[in-house]
Amino acid sequence: MKKYIDLLDSANLFGWKILEIKKKSTELYYILDKLETNRSVDELLYSVTIYVKENNKVGASSFDIYPYMDNEEIMRKIEDNKINAKNALNDYYELPKYEHLHHRDITSNLNDKPLKVLEKVKNAIFSVKSEAYLSATEFFLSEIDERLINSNGVDVKQKSFRLNIELIPTYKDVEIYKMMELENYDLNKIKKDIKELLNLAIERYNAKELEEKENLNIILENDEVAQLLSFFSDDLTYGAKYQHININEINDSVQGECIGDKLNIKMVPHVDGCINSRDFDLDGVILKEISLIEDGIAKNMYGSYRFGFYLKQNPTGILPIMVVGEGSKDFKDFKKAKYIRCSRFSNMQLDSNTGFFGGEVRLGFYFDGKKEIPVTGFSISGNINELKKELYLSKEMATLPNYQGPKYILIKGMKIA
Repeated sequence: MKKYIDLLDSANLFGWKILEIKKKSTELYYILDKLETNRSVDELLYSVTIYVKENNKVGASSFDIYPYMDNEEIMRKIEDNKINAKNALNDYYELPKYEHLHHRDITSNLNDKPLKVLEKVKNAIFSVKSEAYLSATEFFLSEIDERLINSNGVDVKQKSFRLNIELIPTYKDVEIYKMMELENYDLNKIKKDIKELLNLAIERYNAKELEEKENLNIILENDEVAQLLSFFSDDLTYGAKYQHININEINDSVQGECIGDKLNIKMVPHVDGCINSRDFDLDGVILKEISLIEDGIAKNMYGSYRFGFYLKQNPTGILPIMVVGEGSKDFKDFKKAKYIRCSRFSNMQLDSNTGFFGGEVRLGFYFDGKKEIPVTGFSISGNINELKKELYLSKEMATLPNYQGPKYILIKGMKIA
């Protein structure tokens, strides 16, 4: 690292930052329940951003340095990126300054001998019995050390662990895909999740074309709930405010004349079980929890050091986890009217500028008033700006890589095609 710092200091720059990433991974690849390949991978990467100042404007450009590169090659990279930075000038801003050294290791039960951990998880997964099966399963267990320093004295680092499991549940001629992302492992929960996943493959095979498409409530779950609610958190960023694309200001009711559940949203650095947790952002800003929305009222904004500088705000940094307060409804309360619970999308889209959202549903569950029936072959669409006043959130909660909050959200008035 010192060699790279010396080269950057000699290059007549406005500033620089270096993110050092050391990653040790153990990988296992299974076909059915038979191990086909295993390997260990050690990676070392330096991601560098340089800043230039010209005519009281600041430009930035990023590039990677690898251990095999010599000084001459690195200097060529620096000079080339100085040109790139001068062609991408923005209004003047400063870089984060030294506050204090910061070091934290994220506690995880993945911090054990990798093969020992993977043996436990693998045995739990393959112990689940069903008519469906896993045609392929891949495990990626990583220990990640990050250190970020900049030319203003910032020096922060953290160690984290993550386990990614790629799964292809299969039933007859139907395959689905799932990536499980874990910061810690709970064998009983893993078994439960695998059972549900295998059942989804069976339900997808048995799904019928949706016939009734009028006057049905829509229920989103898990990732799509997080994606939809990010509309509100993204609107309250410094970047949206600076670019004049935000809808709400501080003290506005973000849902208008709300007749459903009022939103409570916080942005936080760490939640147990959220693998995107981190103590500092990629500018080196130490992250602290901030309340964005309380009972539907916008209370604060957050965002990057650069846009905070423009708005003369104390920069919060880019907080990675959205935490949403639980709703007023148990899932059983949703069964008072017919609905479609959308379980698997081909790819739900959300346009943060227009509010439009929707997509093709690969697997849904039509509730006819008595029971859920697996259905497929339809799409949903709507505009969150028009529907936001009547959203109903579940008391059941979910923890995802960058979200903790209600597992389900019921929406009225969406179009079904």
